[in-house]
Amino acid sequence: MAFEGRRPAMVQTSVVKEVGRRIRHLRLSRAGPRMTQEDLSERARISVSFLSMIERGERSPHLETLAKIAEALEVRLADLFTSDQGDEGLEPVFKPLLEACRKYNLGKRDVDRLVGGVRTMFA
Repeated sequence: MAFEGRRPAMVQTSVVKEVGRRIRHLRLSRAGPRMTQEDLSERARISVSFLSMIERGERSPHLETLAKIAEALEVRLADLFTSDQGDEGLEPVFKPLLEACRKYNLGKRDVDRLVGGVRTMFA
C-alpha cells in the first residue's frame, strides 16, 4: 500500500477499507465449507452487523477486535494487513499448500522439513 502524498484522514480511511476487504477475502477464500458472516461473528464474539460494517470499511475496529477476528479466521493478525498480491503469479494448484503453511504458521525450518519430505516421497 503506497500512501505517500495523501492526507492522514485519507490514509486511515484507505487502511480501514483495505483491512475490511482483506477480512472478507480471508473469510470467503478459506478451504472447506464457506464461512458466513454469522459464522465468523460467532467465532470472534462480535455482532454480525459490526462485522458487516468492518468488512465494508465503515467501522474501524479496535486492535483487540482485530485479534479476535484473526483468531476466528485461524490466521496471524498481520495477515489482516497484508494482501495476496505476491500470490497472483502462483499456480492455483499450489495455493492450498501455501494457505496451509500460513494457517499453521510454518517457519523456514518447518517449510524446509516439508520440502525434504516431499523430495523423499517423490524421488
